[in-house]
Amino acid sequence: MSAKTIDYLNQYIEKALTANNRSELNDINREYALKFSSESETEETEKLKINIFSVMSLLVESREESARSAVKKHGLSEQEKAEISKVHRILDKNLLMYYFQPIVRTDNGEIYSYEALMRAVGIKDITPYHILKYAEISDRLFEVEQYSFINVMEYMLKNEELFGSRSVFINSLPNVHVKPEKELRIEELLDELRGRVVVEMTENSEFNDSELNDIKQKYKNLDVPIAIDDYGTGYSNISNLLRYTPDYVKIDRSLLSGIQNSPNKKHFVREIIDFCHDNGIMALAEGVETAEELRTVILLGADLVQGFYIAMPSPEVIPAVQGSIKNEICAHRQELEDGKRQKVYYAEKGERVPLDRLNREGYSGIMVGRDYTDGTVTVYGLPHYETDIHLETSDGFKGTVVLDSARLSNQPDRPCIGLGENSDVTITLKGVNKLSNSGIRVPESSVLKIEGKGSVDIKLGNSENYYGIGNDMGSAHGDLIFDQDGTISVAANSHMGVCIGSGLGGNIYIRRGRYVLSATGSMSVCLGAFSGDTHIEMKGCDFEGVSTGAHCAVAGSINGDADIYAIYSSIKCRSDSQLSVCLGTVTGSHAKIHIESVSVSTEMSADCLTSFGALSGASDIVIERSSVRSAADGARSLVFGGTAGNSRLGLTDVDLFVEIATEMRKCIVANDDDINIVGGRYRIKVNGAETSILN
Repeated sequence: MSAKTIDYLNQYIEKALTANNRSELNDINREYALKFSSESETEETEKLKINIFSVMSLLVESREESARSAVKKHGLSEQEKAEISKVHRILDKNLLMYYFQPIVRTDNGEIYSYEALMRAVGIKDITPYHILKYAEISDRLFEVEQYSFINVMEYMLKNEELFGSRSVFINSLPNVHVKPEKELRIEELLDELRGRVVVEMTENSEFNDSELNDIKQKYKNLDVPIAIDDYGTGYSNISNLLRYTPDYVKIDRSLLSGIQNSPNKKHFVREIIDFCHDNGIMALAEGVETAEELRTVILLGADLVQGFYIAMPSPEVIPAVQGSIKNEICAHRQELEDGKRQKVYYAEKGERVPLDRLNREGYSGIMVGRDYTDGTVTVYGLPHYETDIHLETSDGFKGTVVLDSARLSNQPDRPCIGLGENSDVTITLKGVNKLSNSGIRVPESSVLKIEGKGSVDIKLGNSENYYGIGNDMGSAHGDLIFDQDGTISVAANSHMGVCIGSGLGGNIYIRRGRYVLSATGSMSVCLGAFSGDTHIEMKGCDFEGVSTGAHCAVAGSINGDADIYAIYSSIKCRSDSQLSVCLGTVTGSHAKIHIESVSVSTEMSADCLTSFGALSGASDIVIERSSVRSAADGARSLVFGGTAGNSRLGLTDVDLFVEIATEMRKCIVANDDDINIVGGRYRIKVNGAETSILN
């Protein structure tokens, strides 16, 4: 056989392989039949040519039949028929090339690796979607798999200086079986490029464990890391992720689109990233297309980022991303690191913040409202899991903080929860919450509302001065509004302070719920103010207060005026001190007490005391349609009003039981004209003797 004939045969085979139908092959056959006829060859050569022509004919007929079957089976339109013909041509001639998109580190903005993205060479309107679609229809996905690995890795070997030590992510179809000879070539290339190729695969729950283990073992033997692509879609779940034990997880674009405005997406993505970090997996956010998405995923802790905003796919391997993008990435990472160094976690709007994770990572504080002024943040914990974390809201924040089984703590002289100035914050209680050493600070310029069906237990530490909910001894507090169904309990054992309220006082509105307050110290108040005036409204609540010390008020003020209104409630007060009131003021000039449809029980022991009113000042007391049980023991003890005698009392349909031991020998010091009793039942014991009069 002559050299020219051999050359003609090679040309013929190359051209015949591109024929999509019998007509195209016939044209090629005629062209080369003329060329072959000009050569004088042996009988064996002629047989070889005839055999080659026959094989090509069978191949083209097989392609045509495959195409006809695909068209018939899938009912393709005329446009789809044209598209599948183009894809067959691409696969027949290996007309595939690859663009490289950088994958960038979030800690320094440098290119970490590249992803190889498939493109068609010189054929318009055919995207990777079309190639995969029609390759699957035609049972030719194995060719896509072969080309992807071999084309990319051969390019890497020819252009090693472009990639340096950076790896390339190659998309794989692990459930597609390539030809044995191609599999051998792929493994040879992977071996030659050890550690520089990452295989991307999507989760597939149809893999049984044996098949998956074989795939993992093959890549492990070749030192090839695995990346899970499109995580967050399809079969995605934690258990499936554990089956793959990948080195990288690529978080799908669908979860990142507009993530800065989606609390649910933020929560889900943060959970994915946290899981990755807990299991030694690098978290890669793919499909980042805006500056806001970039900042959000970096602050959520992503290790790597990829997307059009960072760098477009390119046929050329770019050595670095734009300087402005790199600076942007570094600035966002610095923002994240600054928060960590300061031990302050900046909660995003709508975020669910896990206390156990923050505590493990060494955070000491949570800031709500740093870059926003409204919205909701949920802080949740685990039952009985104590933390060393406190929470603050920014100035002007007008939103909601949900406490769900949260356990916070701080130093005794610093609040567990501190509201910013000019804020209006709602705390929603879920589950059993606990604050240790300190409570909730509400500046005078702010408003706090507590709601929900959960409870909060506040245990105050040994600070010189304390407050549970309100403000310190030198300040007034903003409006406190209690509208929850659960229990609020505050316990204090220190020098002086207020369980709910502040030093200089303010307004307190209790609209429902249960309250268990215990204040122990030299001077203590359960509910109200220390030296300022207090206005208290109680409606539909169950209140229990215990106050002990030298000067005490269960509900009211020690040195300021008290204005107390209660309706449809149950109130139980107990006090043991030198100077004490249950509802009113110890040394203030005036107390106004109005009680309606309430069950009141007071139990007191002090040198000088009164159950209702101003111990040293003027008292206006009105009790209607209520049950009052009062027990008092003290040298100068009274039930109503103070020792100065400037008291007015009105009782209407009251069921009154009084038992008092006192040198005053009466229940109230007042003029008869200032006492008005209508209806009701009365049983009064003064120093053991029953009497029908109060004064």
